[in-house]
Amino acid sequence: MLSNDSKTIWEIEPHTEAKHEILRRYLEAWLPILSKYSPRIIYLDGFAGPGVYSGGEYGSPVIALETAVKHVLQANFKEIVFFFIEKDESRAKMLEKVLAERFPSLPENMKYQVIGAAFAPTFEHVLNKLDEGGAKLAPTFAFLDPFGFSGLPMKLIGRMMKCEKCEVLVTFMVGFINRFLIEDRERALNELFATDEWKRANDLEKPDDRLKFLVNLYEKQLKCVGSAHYVRSFAMTNRQNRIIYYLVFGTKHHKGLEVMKEAMWRTDKTGSYGFSDLTDPNQITLMDISDQPHWVPKAANMVYNKFKGLTVPVEQIREFVIVGTPFLYRTPVLQYLEKSSPPKIIRVDVLEQARRRAFTYPEQCLVTFCG
Repeated sequence: MLSNDSKTIWEIEPHTEAKHEILRRYLEAWLPILSKYSPRIIYLDGFAGPGVYSGGEYGSPVIALETAVKHVLQANFKEIVFFFIEKDESRAKMLEKVLAERFPSLPENMKYQVIGAAFAPTFEHVLNKLDEGGAKLAPTFAFLDPFGFSGLPMKLIGRMMKCEKCEVLVTFMVGFINRFLIEDRERALNELFATDEWKRANDLEKPDDRLKFLVNLYEKQLKCVGSAHYVRSFAMTNRQNRIIYYLVFGTKHHKGLEVMKEAMWRTDKTGSYGFSDLTDPNQITLMDISDQPHWVPKAANMVYNKFKGLTVPVEQIREFVIVGTPFLYRTPVLQYLEKSSPPKIIRVDVLEQARRRAFTYPEQCLVTFCG
């Protein structure tokens, strides 16, 4: 049986459909946020593929363009440029055909380009040209979804992420990496991590320990070399609860992390695939976002333990939940603490005045936790 990396098109897998749904949900939120403040934004697909699967399902390039074209705020967007890079000639040609048929015309504020070349040298050339001209890369969301781990140098991601409003979502194929640790792939692995520290994984006997070490190292390097302030890894698991790969997200803004977590939570169905947020090592899959009673007590206790005896702005609580826990910020988290007996939230002030409605937490309010 041929592997996917030797085919022009192939059958889509459930976890790929889930990944595409995450991409769609994230772009729905990302496009209006970035377009509101930037005259030009970029969507970059570094391993774009042919744009279609053998069953007729569309790939990430079509999903990205379609999300922008059909967005309810599309007319308000400023310029959006889509770059689809695909090194395989047959796939690049297929992608051009698929996009031409699916999008015979685009709104004036959108355009795309299919580039039949390898991702790393192509993007490096773009960054070099920008540097030579003293220009900066426009705000960019890079979706980097390779089959393996070659051709994805951390230093290149770092050059992109130095720009203030750039984000990256990487399919981190840790299973491939673990398999080739004992083979002659040193150069590719050094480029992937921008260090040879990955060699320490060979000293670990348990496979799970090696996997955890490698993903933690990648996260660390995405912060140190990649200039990401916030990095979150989500393990993609199958029906047997085996990790297929990690989706690693890097951003400089906690709002981006919040939007990505929302996309993850809303996509996960705990069926043929699942996501696990590595902030909580004991978590198997993400909780259903609608089933708040299931996870609210745990999130509430984490908040209380963090802010016990303090008075803090509600915005600080929100950021802690987003960045420091596997959960999303929801009003029931604070309501749970205030309604507990005895109450763990003892006062809520709005601009030095009492709030008008009980169990609400308006913007800029101050929340006081009991000691």
